[in-house]
Amino acid sequence: MHILIVNDDGIDAAGLAALERAAYTVTDKVSVVAPMFEHSAQSHAITVREPVIVEDRLSGANLVRYAVKGTPTDCVRLGILELCKEKPDLVLSGINHGANIGWEIFFSGTVSAAAEAYSFGIPAVAFSLASWVKIEFQSASRVAASLLEQFLTLDRSKPWLYNVNIPPVAYSDIRGVRLTRTEPNVKGDGYVSREAPDGRRYFWATWGDRHERSQQLTDPSFDVVAVRERYVSISKLHYEVSAELSTGPEAELFSRFRFQ
Repeated sequence: MHILIVNDDGIDAAGLAALERAAYTVTDKVSVVAPMFEHSAQSHAITVREPVIVEDRLSGANLVRYAVKGTPTDCVRLGILELCKEKPDLVLSGINHGANIGWEIFFSGTVSAAAEAYSFGIPAVAFSLASWVKIEFQSASRVAASLLEQFLTLDRSKPWLYNVNIPPVAYSDIRGVRLTRTEPNVKGDGYVSREAPDGRRYFWATWGDRHERSQQLTDPSFDVVAVRERYVSISKLHYEVSAELSTGPEAELFSRFRFQ
């Protein structure tokens, strides 16, 4: 069993070390390809306008460990296509420092890295610790190790993709696991405007009132509710680049359209 681990917080992140510890409980063949620096909220970006620098970090006969000056998706692609000595059987991404719940999965570097592995036909799991403040990576590592044992019993002849969010509490305080769906589109994002000394305006991205609005959700099938109630949330994601043939009002509209 060969596991490739990536993340978006960088190769020196505590969450990456926690996921490595978890991986070594199920296999002795682990490869790590991670960004040199933090690349949060990079979504599925890849580097195309400049070379991607790679630094060897203690690679050996049975170990691949590289730091990449690039995005999380760069790391997955390089790991699979160039750096790993053989194709991974499973790709793990994380453990992210912060939740990847609901709408966040669309710009998450952690989830997108796992999705890139899925596009290569490799099963993948994204792990996130659902807090930007309280750090419980020791607990999160134990959770990941326990879940990996279960994930490895699934059929891997076809790829699958799961998004796991772990509540930021002690291991003994976790109430269990819930299979969840992503929360509805509770956005509420915004920006805070500031003025630089030279008079130019700049902006900081904020979550706006998103957190407060998500707290109003009560359906236990939503990922955000599961984590709030101290359950590990597991959501099965589908990344199919296809669309159904439209039969709605636009079908009639464009069937009659002609360029003048």
